[in-house]
Amino acid sequence: MKKITALITLLIITMNLVAQTETNNYRLIIKFGSIGTGVPENKPLLTYIANFKKKNKIKKIAYNNIGPMGREGEYYMAFYLKELKKKQAEIFVKEISEIASKIKEKGTIEVVENEKIDITTLSARQTITKIIL
Repeated sequence: MKKITALITLLIITMNLVAQTETNNYRLIIKFGSIGTGVPENKPLLTYIANFKKKNKIKKIAYNNIGPMGREGEYYMAFYLKELKKKQAEIFVKEISEIASKIKEKGTIEVVENEKIDITTLSARQTITKIIL
């Protein structure tokens, strides 16, 4: 009986750990969308990130590239920002939002803070690729 109880307890713990890893809590998500014209260029954002890293002496900033989210190249840049201090993360999010709002080319950019993505809801063709800048 003790073995069965221990086995059930282990199974419940394992199921909880799996469930926790199926939801990713991101500090910042930049959503690139398309309205029949393709998605905007991410170059201004990547340039800012490179400059931010240099200015703050940060070795790397990583994000997850999630997509395709649609049929026209839509994708997400999802950042945990764990490599930044709290104040740095606040500045980073604020300035990324400002830069994204100024990009007025084809498509749309939406900046979202503190959002969860449940990976079990992603389709088979949507992938998560870790990018280190």
